Amino acid sequence: MTTAPRPNPTADNLAKIDAWIQRLADETDHAAHSADLTRYLQTVSRFYSYSAHNCALIALQCPDATRVAGYRAWQALGRQVTKGAKGIAILCPAPIKGKTDAGDDAVIALRFRTGYVFDVADTDGVPLPALTVHAVAGERYDALLRQLVEIAERRGLRVSFKDRLLWDANGVSYGDGRIDLKATNPAGNLCKTLCHEWAHERVHRAEDRHTFTTQQAECQAESIAYCVCQALAIPTPNTPTYLALYKVSRATLAANLDAIRAGVAALMQEIAPALDAVRAA
Repeated sequence: MTTAPRPNPTADNLAKIDAWIQRLADETDHAAHSADLTRYLQTVSRFYSYSAHNCALIALQCPDATRVAGYRAWQALGRQVTKGAKGIAILCPAPIKGKTDAGDDAVIALRFRTGYVFDVADTDGVPLPALTVHAVAGERYDALLRQLVEIAERRGLRVSFKDRLLWDANGVSYGDGRIDLKATNPAGNLCKTLCHEWAHERVHRAEDRHTFTTQQAECQAESIAYCVCQALAIPTPNTPTYLALYKVSRATLAANLDAIRAGVAALMQEIAPALDAVRAA
């Protein structure tokens, strides 16, 4: 697989990147304090985080699941599981309690039992808070998306378009050169998502991903995509909220600035033909 060289950004490019990141920090701070995001996070906090094993079980039984919870959890959120809905089986810890030799209460063994969760599609009731996703569409972005995909594939990446991705994601990077994109999204949004996943492929290879926190990886990939989109004249109205969801702050951006700078410089070098077309327009 072809891996892009890691150029040293020029002083002029660094100044542009730093200005873009400063603007992104301002926009992210604003998004983090919005009422819509606050309501959304309050609701999301009530959903349980499932283990990798249970995520696999959910995906096997209900590939289209987007938001799952137990029967009572849905009731607490003002929704009711519809009659006849089939539960998704998962493994739930069932600790066995006992006493230590010193007579203290303790968990002496851990077993698992089968529990059931339900996807939001199998519930009715109060609508869940949703974040506004801004569409970026137009013929210009259709052409630009085709060009970016062609460049990515010449650089050794494999880009696939799918009607639906696990957990209703907009894009997935596997760290081995494969990128999946949600085909139903507008072309401008797909351009930004492709840049985001492309950044993951270059900066967060599969064998290295364990060295990054989720916040670090998403901060770096989304910020790199944001800067590249500024150069390509692609609007990025959803980026500030995306970063705010991962609790990325001005300090987080500053802490990751060197990685972002290097990633932007490398990706802009890879997509040079697309940048030249934008400048010539």
